[in-house]
Amino acid sequence: MLNLFIRFWKPILIGIVLLASWLSFMATDLPEATGFSRCLESLYFAINLFILGALDIGFPQEGPRLALAVLWICYFFAPLLTLSLVYEILQEKFFSQLLPGLKGHTIICGLGRNGKLIYHLVRRYAPRNHKIVLIDSDAQNPYLEELGRDRHTWLIKNDFTKLPVLLKARVQRAKQVFLTTNRDLANLKTLVEIIDIEPKARGFQLYCHLGDLNLHENFAATLFKEPKFADVIPFNGYRSVTRRLYYDWVFKKDYLRSDGNIFVILGFGRFGQMLYSHIIADRNRSEQDEIFIDTLKSKSGFELERSQYSWSTNRSKFPGKIHPPSYLDMNNPELWDKLAKLDEPSNKQMLIFACSDNDIQNLNLAISMKLTGPPRLQAAVIFCRMYSHTAKEINEILERRVTRKQPRDVILFPLQQELEEAFRSELFNIDENGIVS
Repeated sequence: MLNLFIRFWKPILIGIVLLASWLSFMATDLPEATGFSRCLESLYFAINLFILGALDIGFPQEGPRLALAVLWICYFFAPLLTLSLVYEILQEKFFSQLLPGLKGHTIICGLGRNGKLIYHLVRRYAPRNHKIVLIDSDAQNPYLEELGRDRHTWLIKNDFTKLPVLLKARVQRAKQVFLTTNRDLANLKTLVEIIDIEPKARGFQLYCHLGDLNLHENFAATLFKEPKFADVIPFNGYRSVTRRLYYDWVFKKDYLRSDGNIFVILGFGRFGQMLYSHIIADRNRSEQDEIFIDTLKSKSGFELERSQYSWSTNRSKFPGKIHPPSYLDMNNPELWDKLAKLDEPSNKQMLIFACSDNDIQNLNLAISMKLTGPPRLQAAVIFCRMYSHTAKEINEILERRVTRKQPRDVILFPLQQELEEAFRSELFNIDENGIVS
């Protein structure tokens, strides 16, 4: 219910004000008619608040104090709602026609997770009056209204894959364009449209998000090496953030042991796949290392089998052992027993990565393993992927309540924060001090 109100708050608020003012007018002396005509006259007065601000009807003199108090609120609130709607319509239908004056601006296509983070980075590090054009066809996108409040931001509610929409955004004069959605085909289609537009601004750059890892690597090795695509910079959000997880949170913090480690990846969606690719690509790994992957076959089994095939055909490049994949639920005791028996009786470091898209599932898994799991799992280091902004607060709440070494053996990885940091350093080349490298 709350999500529904957040999504449609403006129409709901207009309905509430309209209903409240109508009932209040009914209880006052302003309507002179009786019966059903009184209802219609009161409704006319209520609608009049939104259109003329009650300039031609005045204010009732007599009536219940509650009704008069509600009307005073409605008299001020209704015109404000009308003005906000008028501004929104003018911005979408009229102000957007003034875009020919744009030059050196930024265009962001798609306002999902990646688009929102990139918008905030551009706004933070670009000059204060830098213009940004946001293009998204979903009129119910919850980010649209939030990001569109800035007077240097323009909204185009349309399909960014269409050439007329791109021209309307003045893509030929833009400094940079970000194609941020997880729809690879739409991003590639738009990329081709933009590449064929000539001339473009000096120093123009085009950033294209490709969610599929194999597509990303194949195009980077072929298509994007063509001179025609010299201005294209492919990127992958999950690849960037899992690189930070493996190298900054695991490798640099000395969680890896020289005598061997067991990497357990629970969930093989795109996050798990990207993490797996970084582990495999690490040439410093020991031949004693092992990788164990568990996922639900209906969702990502094919990707897992393809990764297994890729590893087997290039075995000389990847030291260590990769176990046959498991297709059990991550909370299944059978899986826990299987993990506890890995490489017995050695005492290798076990690193468990809970990669599910469900924050609560990852957190619950870590707590359950530490409290009720086999001793082998209780001694493991568990990394929980968490997209929520509250990852830091939850970590502080749990600290030393699950285990005595809580900060060391249960680590909540703040995906959203780390993703923004990855984009900052990789797309904008800005270091932690805000200096362009």
